[in-house]
Amino acid sequence: MKILLSLITILMFNLISYIVLSHDKKNEAEMLHEEVDKTTELSSGIKSKNTIDVATNGMVCDFCAQAIEKVFMKREEVQGINVDLNNQRVLIYLKENVSIDDIEIIKLFEDSGYGVEKINRTS
Repeated sequence: MKILLSLITILMFNLISYIVLSHDKKNEAEMLHEEVDKTTELSSGIKSKNTIDVATNGMVCDFCAQAIEKVFMKREEVQGINVDLNNQRVLIYLKENVSIDDIEIIKLFEDSGYGVEKINRTS
């Protein structure tokens, strides 16, 4: 009887361990999915239709993203920004009927230590 009770206890322990590990793996997969979706979210501010899409190089970490975010959010013309590290792109949301010259954008990026490959505008 003691052996049977011991086997049942071991089986229950293994079953509980399996359930917990499966749940942790599911949460890990959900977190990875959320991280991928996070790149399409707004980093700071408010979105607008007046946007500047900047293809960059040199941004590799969250600190890089935060540095660019701070630089542009200090600008009066900017009302929002989205930094996408995976694709090396920065989407700048401007207030209506305002603009920032390409030369100024390039200067802000270069002064922060990053390069600019291409700038696209929509309004």
